[in-house]
Amino acid sequence: MATGNDVPAGIPTRGEEASFTLGVFEKHARVGIVSLERDRGVKLRHKTPLFRMFVTQKSAGRGFGKSLLQGALSRTRDIDDLRYTHLTALEQNQRVRALYRSLGFSDFVMAPEAVRMDPNYVVEVKVMRFLKG
Repeated sequence: MATGNDVPAGIPTRGEEASFTLGVFEKHARVGIVSLERDRGVKLRHKTPLFRMFVTQKSAGRGFGKSLLQGALSRTRDIDDLRYTHLTALEQNQRVRALYRSLGFSDFVMAPEAVRMDPNYVVEVKVMRFLKG
């Protein structure tokens, strides 16, 4: 099980501190990943999306997702002028939504029929978390 002491491995993207991908590994196999890529637009640089958030089904429920998110949030602390981060989840995925809530994220947009899962459409929920007080 992953613990708060686990430090996900980081890969810089776009050659800047404010854009990176983190991965967690078990027995040399990647079991999870999350990326953050800060927007380059001057009027949008105060927020950043987390994306590619993924943990293998075999590794789900073992703390790897929490470790990834904590690692990403920890790295955002020293990024100047960054106010909040956001990501999306499917409304029906209560397990992942509970994880996000446990780390201080809250819902701020519900998009009906945003994702098609044949033959149905499902609601996508955008969640966000302020990073600085």
